[in-house]
Amino acid sequence: MLLSGEHEQARDAAGRFADEAIRPVAAELDESERFPSGIYDAMAGLGLFGITVPAELGGAGMDALAYALVMEELSRGYASVADQCGLVELLGTLPTRHGTPAQQDRYLRPLLRAERRCAYAITEAEAGSDVSGIRTTAAPTAAGWRLEGGKLWIHNAPVCDFAAVLARTDKAAGHRGMSIFLVDRDLPGF
Repeated sequence: MLLSGEHEQARDAAGRFADEAIRPVAAELDESERFPSGIYDAMAGLGLFGITVPAELGGAGMDALAYALVMEELSRGYASVADQCGLVELLGTLPTRHGTPAQQDRYLRPLLRAERRCAYAITEAEAGSDVSGIRTTAAPTAAGWRLEGGKLWIHNAPVCDFAAVLARTDKAAGHRGMSIFLVDRDLPGF
């Protein structure tokens, strides 16, 4: 398959970044397990977050092939850094496709600029990778929604500003009765 010039530029930019900024510190990152905020800030500045998010929402406005090429190159540098790019991409699709303009302004745009950090709260003690077993529930209230339950192994939990939390909203609907909630870290019970 021949790549377009745009695809080659995205691949090459990610490859240079992996070689120059990620690989030289990969062993130290692995040993220390520190959150490399400077690397993520630089990635945001290069447009490596939100590859498939439309440009009018702050993303690169590219396609899934460009995203795959970027992920492949970042993974050569250090898989955990690529994982962060993947997390931002995944969480970026939610407010892009289903969010309100207010949610896009509050969560999406700052996420793509690395001004806010997100966590992905899916896993529970009795429901590892099988999300059909989650027990966290969300019920509407006069003030919005009340979430009840607990999550563990939350990617980025120590450094996040908000989390995307999977909760069951309609038990009778089975796996279709689940929703993702964007929850700010400063809320009670977080």
